[in-house]
Amino acid sequence: MIKKILVLCAALMISSSISAFAHGEISQAIPAADSTVIAAPTEVSIEFDGKLQTLGNAIINSITVTDDKGQVISDQSSVVNGARLSVRLLLTDVTGLVGVHYRIVSEDGHPVEGDYSFTVGQAPTLTSAGKEETAEKANGVSEESGSNLLINAFAAFLVIGIVIAILSRRKK
Repeated sequence: MIKKILVLCAALMISSSISAFAHGEISQAIPAADSTVIAAPTEVSIEFDGKLQTLGNAIINSITVTDDKGQVISDQSSVVNGARLSVRLLLTDVTGLVGVHYRIVSEDGHPVEGDYSFTVGQAPTLTSAGKEETAEKANGVSEESGSNLLINAFAAFLVIGIVIAILSRRKK
């Protein structure tokens, strides 16, 4: 009976730890990641899966947009509105690959950073490396999801180790 209770507790801990690591995920980006737009937008906005934290006038949430030469083309002050973060673009005559870097503090207090890109104008031709990257994105594989998987696996092993330690102590 005790073993069943411990196994049930371990399963509950693992399932709750997996959902606890899901924070600060993008629910919508405009322009979207890997999209191609005809003309440069006047604003880039990202909506996350939870409200963003703010600390008065402190800049803890930001978006930086760069052109294909690495020059910053966005305003320095990003605007937070609930779960949405946006920034105005200073240059709208940009063409080519545009990079978006964001840093947020999610409602649970965890800082999250990430990058994505979109293209302004004609879509670039794919090289063999680009085809592999596109295939990875189509399969949903990314560095961010890989790190969450690693954290979840570590949490699961930790819980299993604790359960084994408790069971071995009870036998003695």
